[in-house]
Amino acid sequence: MLDIVPIQSEQQQQIIAASEAYIYQASAVLEFLFEPIPVMFDLKGKVAGMYKVKQAQRVIRYNPYIFAKYFTENLKTTVPHEVAHYVVDVMYGLKNTLPHGKEWRKVMAIFNADPSVTCSFELDGIPTKQYKRYSYSCSCRTFELTKIRHNRALKGVRYNCRQCKQVLIAKHG
Repeated sequence: MLDIVPIQSEQQQQIIAASEAYIYQASAVLEFLFEPIPVMFDLKGKVAGMYKVKQAQRVIRYNPYIFAKYFTENLKTTVPHEVAHYVVDVMYGLKNTLPHGKEWRKVMAIFNADPSVTCSFELDGIPTKQYKRYSYSCSCRTFELTKIRHNRALKGVRYNCRQCKQVLIAKHG
């Protein structure tokens, strides 16, 4: 298995330009001025792109490894997908809309882009996050929960087995 080399500056500039072009297109069609936002290439794992708001700072993050392996496909799908999230956030607010609701689909139609929610790419050679797993059980089986779900369980979130409906209990040891 060959390890994928992340995209370099030239392709990053193409992605930034495409992101800005979609923002410009949304501004023209919706008659609303959308400011360019920072684009980062720091995403890892199984996700090709992400629109994020942290402390009132909007940013679009892309996975340079997945783009390296599937550049053309992601330019046509992931870039408009994430820009559409940004446009919907500015116009309606994330709390007032569903992540892939009618407003988002409307923006994707403006971009003439496929409104599929996720892509399924073969990720051989792409570095992915590996989370520690924790054993939980019910009366019928054992589950391996990720560190994220384990931490949520420690804070009081309850997970139930879909078959026997019992609450999952951490196995110590």
